[in-house]
Formats: sequence, C-alpha cells, structure tokens
Amino acid sequence: MIKTLLLFIPLIIQGTVVSGEPIDTPRSDLRVSLGTISQTKSGYLTVVGPKERAVRTLGLHSKALLQFRYRGPSEKTAPLDSGAVIQQIGLKMRAMNTCNLLYIMWRIKPTEEIYIAIKRNPGKLTYEDCHANGYIVLDRIPLKPLGITAATQKTHRLGASVTETAGRYAGEVTIDGRRIWSRNIDAKLISGINGPVGIRSDNGSFIFKLFVIETESSSK
Repeated sequence: MIKTLLLFIPLIIQGTVVSGEPIDTPRSDLRVSLGTISQTKSGYLTVVGPKERAVRTLGLHSKALLQFRYRGPSEKTAPLDSGAVIQQIGLKMRAMNTCNLLYIMWRIKPTEEIYIAIKRNPGKLTYEDCHANGYIVLDRIPLKPLGITAATQKTHRLGASVTETAGRYAGEVTIDGRRIWSRNIDAKLISGINGPVGIRSDNGSFIFKLFVIETESSSK
C-alpha cells in the first residue's frame, strides 16, 4: 500500500524502473476509446466531456493509482445505460476489453461512494456485444461515514490492486493511502480476465494523473 507520494518521478537505475515505484502515464501512453483526454503543459491529464474511456497501451499491472481533482460537473451530461446520471471517475483494472474488466469507481454525485464491480461477458469484445450486461457488484462503500469527499475539489488519490497467487485473487482499494477495502475475489468471477490499467469518467470535469506500480509480476 502506498502511504505517500511526495515524489512522482520513478526511481531508475541503469534504465530499469525499480519495483514498487509509481510510473506516470502520459497522454501518449493512453489509447482513448471514447471521449477526449487532454494533457496540460505541466503533464496533468484533463477530461471535461460526459464520457471518457481509455487504457494504457503498454504493460499489464496489478497495482494502480489515480490522483485527481474534481472540478465540477461536465457541461454536457450523458446518462448511463440504466438512465442514472452519475458523476464519477475511476480505475479500470485488468481491462481485457470493454466487456471484461474490473471497475474501481469514485462516484461523487448523486451519492458519494466507491463502487467496485466486475464486468464479465465471456467471448464478448465490444460495447455492441455486451452493452451494460455482465456487471457483478463486489461492494459499494459510502464515503460520508469515512469523512471523505471529493466534492470540495481537493486532490485525492484512489489506489487499487488485484493480485493473484496460486489461483487465488485478492483486491484492495485505498484512498489517500488509507485502506478502505480488502477482500478475496472469487476466481470464477475474475479468472481469464486480464489486461492493462485504464481510466473512466462520466459527467464530470477532472484533472488527474494515472500511475501504475511496477511489481515483479508486471508484464511490460
């Protein structure tokens, strides 16, 4: 678990990134499948549209960190397939494709919570194949009882990890270095789903950085 991120520059020795150090994701390392993601001169990424989806183009990482600041609602809104209008930003983990992945979403409005769900649709590849089918909600964590909110437009860090050991899967979620969720994940739900880390946002304006954490099992 990452307790602090005072430095965002990964430690490099003779061209090798040291295990455990956060690696920043520039815009050039993202493949955007929906919406627009821009990069500021200082290297921060921004989204202002109603829907943005992207994944990293390189590497398979089991740990990721999203540092973000909520700047308010987007000018245009787009409801989810359920019809709900939700302002949210979060991590796509093990993003095999749009039909098979794990979401760790920070929902800001209408109810502030961390929404953790697997989307599993074996054999499906595109949104046209699966739409909003296959969601399995693992947990919803209300943030008000924890005294945490992004609505004040302060910077927060949402961390997530999914690790596999001998066929057993474990997930963890942190906010600002504080662990708020830790649980084993049924292998039947997540086995066979693997891919890069990514980003998703809906109906909000955000400025952010996406980091991945190198581990010994990371695939480059």
